Amino acid sequence: MKAILMMTAAATALAGCSYSSHGPAENRSFDRAGLVAAGDIDATGSAEYAGMFVDAGGDIGNNLSLAGANVVSDARVGGNLNIEGAQIRFTGSVAGDTEIAGATMYLNGRFGGRMEVMGARATIDGEVLGELEALGARFNLEGRFTSPIYVVGGGREGRNGRVVISGVLEQGGYICASQVDIHRNARITGPLTIIAHDRPDWTGSYDFEPLNGRDCERISRG
Repeated sequence: MKAILMMTAAATALAGCSYSSHGPAENRSFDRAGLVAAGDIDATGSAEYAGMFVDAGGDIGNNLSLAGANVVSDARVGGNLNIEGAQIRFTGSVAGDTEIAGATMYLNGRFGGRMEVMGARATIDGEVLGELEALGARFNLEGRFTSPIYVVGGGREGRNGRVVISGVLEQGGYICASQVDIHRNARITGPLTIIAHDRPDWTGSYDFEPLNGRDCERISRG
């Protein structure tokens, strides 16, 4: 979170807006920076946006990096995606890996590789093909996860967060949080381990372990 605050302060200091491109046509990359960094681009290479308000779209052949206080994107990314911000909304697609850190996040797209998410609150919808690793206070898992998930609740003063599952977990995984809720419309297959204060009210098969006052971040997955 400290890194996010530093990034936001730096974005505020940018008085103007700059736009540049570099590299040959077959691997051309773009940079946008300013108080507002916005616009759709078609980049055969990579792209970077930085500002207080970021709105990025278009087709990015390689990697996309976004940093801002408020970040919105529906870009189609051929490589990896990296986002740092306070409020984040991504509704595009990513062929590679995804790393996102923010306070409030809404992610609804197709994510082809691994996903790492860290922050206070996140809703993850759409389709995640690689493993999910998440650390935060509250997660709503509404999408389809085709690989194992690893979710660890966090928060102030030893609070271990809450995880709500209403989507599809095709290969189970590991969840540790103060509270884990599994909705009726959720579909879960594969081995699943849940560590929480109370056993979820769900009739499916899973391994349960009482949290017993422990800190999820200090428990080894084994």
